[in-house]
Amino acid sequence: MSIEKVIISDGDYSTILGMNGGCPESPDGTTIVYARKPKLTESKTEIWLCDTDLKNHRKVFEVYSGNHNGPSASFVDNDRIVFRGGSDIKMPIFYIFNVKTNKVEWGPIVGKESHCAEENHFPFSITEALLDKNPQYPVIDEVAVYDLDCDTGEVTKVMSLVAMEQYLKDKGFETTEHTKSVSHVQYNSKRTAVMMRVGLANKDAVLVGYDLVNKEYHLIPDKPVHQLWFDDESYIAVYQYHDGTRWHMDKSRINRYSMDGEIIEPLGGIGNHVDVSPDLQWVTGDSMYPDEDICVFLYKRGQVEPVACLDKHSFYEYAWNLNVHTNPSFSKDGKRIYFNRPVSEEKAQAMFVDISELIK
Repeated sequence: MSIEKVIISDGDYSTILGMNGGCPESPDGTTIVYARKPKLTESKTEIWLCDTDLKNHRKVFEVYSGNHNGPSASFVDNDRIVFRGGSDIKMPIFYIFNVKTNKVEWGPIVGKESHCAEENHFPFSITEALLDKNPQYPVIDEVAVYDLDCDTGEVTKVMSLVAMEQYLKDKGFETTEHTKSVSHVQYNSKRTAVMMRVGLANKDAVLVGYDLVNKEYHLIPDKPVHQLWFDDESYIAVYQYHDGTRWHMDKSRINRYSMDGEIIEPLGGIGNHVDVSPDLQWVTGDSMYPDEDICVFLYKRGQVEPVACLDKHSFYEYAWNLNVHTNPSFSKDGKRIYFNRPVSEEKAQAMFVDISELIK
C-alpha cells in the first residue's frame, strides 16, 4: 500500500512537534498543538492549535526556543497545554496555558521542563542557578525535582537532587558539577515513580528511576537512549553500539527494560527516538544516525523487521546542524504517527501518517 504523509500546516514557515512520545493531541483526540517558526535559524516561535481534521488553525502564544524539540508543547488535559520558552534572562521557563480561555494559568515558572504532565501534574527540575528565580514559590529551596499541580498552582518537592548525587557518589559513580542538572524528567502514568537522565564524568550517563512510594532509587548505568515509560514499572529505550569510532545503526535495538536495566523483551529493530502505541502492541522508531538515511519505522511489538517504512530522507544539515529531530509519536487512538520531516535543508514540516490499515 502507498503511504501518504499528511502535512499539518504548510506555508512560508517551518512547523515543529515536540519530544518523541510527547503526543501533540489533546486527550480527547480533537486538537493538535504544534509550533511555527518563520526561520529555523532564528528563535522566534509561535504556538499554534488546530483540530485533528486540520481545520481551525489558530495562534495562541509566542515564545523563543531552539529547534531541538521546539517549545516541547503538549496537552495537560483537554483545556490546557504546557510549553517552554526562552526569556530575556536566558533562563529556562515554562507556562501552563488554557486554550479555551486563551489565558496563562500558571507561569512563567523558571525551571527545566519535563517530558509531559501526568494526572494534571507537571514535574520540573531546578538547578543551582535557578534557586532564587521563583520567589512566589518559597518551597523551591534546594536543587531538586518539583511538582506543579496544574489545577491548584501548588508546587511541592518530589525528590532532592542533592541527595541523589550523594547516592551516586556512595555507589562509586564519578559525578560532575552538571550531575544535578538532570534531563528528560518523566512521571509514570500513576505518578508513583519518576525517572530522568543524569550526566556523569567522562560523558557517561546513568538512568535514574526513583520510587516515590518506597523512596528507593533504581539505576541503569549503561544508559539506553531516549527512554520513555513503557508501563508503570518498565521503560522502552534503545540499545546503541559504538565501536570507538562511530555508531552502528544496524546494531541498535528497541527494548523493554526493567527499572534496574534488565532487558525484559525486545520491542523492535533499528531505532533512536521511539514511542509505543497506547495498546502497547506497536512501536515506532527513527534511524537517526550519522551518514545514514533517516527513516521512520513501524514495528509490531517484538519484531525486529519493520512492518513499514513510513518516511525516508537524507537532509543531514537540517537534522544534525539545525537540530530538528524526527521525534515520532503515536496519536491518542494509536492510528496515527506524528513526526518532524524536512522538505529542504532549511525548512521543517510537522506531519503524520495514518497507520490504520497497517495495524489491522
